[in-house]
Amino acid sequence: MKIENTNLLPLSAKPAEAATQIEKKDDHNEAASVRSGQDRVEMSENARLLAKARTALGNVEETNSDLLVTLKNQISSGDYTVRVSDLARRLVAALYPK
Repeated sequence: MKIENTNLLPLSAKPAEAATQIEKKDDHNEAASVRSGQDRVEMSENARLLAKARTALGNVEETNSDLLVTLKNQISSGDYTVRVSDLARRLVAALYPK
């Protein structure tokens, strides 16, 4: 295979050695910033809200899906009844905690 000289100009007027010196210098600065503890992480407002939501969901008890289905069916068929005394007791307890 023969490679011909196409007389193309180099991409950069600076020699390649200068580029590697700059890269080495940047690597040194990055290592120094890690050692000095200058790294930072910032969370967006959406990420903060998502973190709060995940925390809140972690505190919620699991729902009994079978019980929910049963209650929905009873309400839709009209078979669900509420004891007025139980409702009143819970309302008073919620409105006037001890």
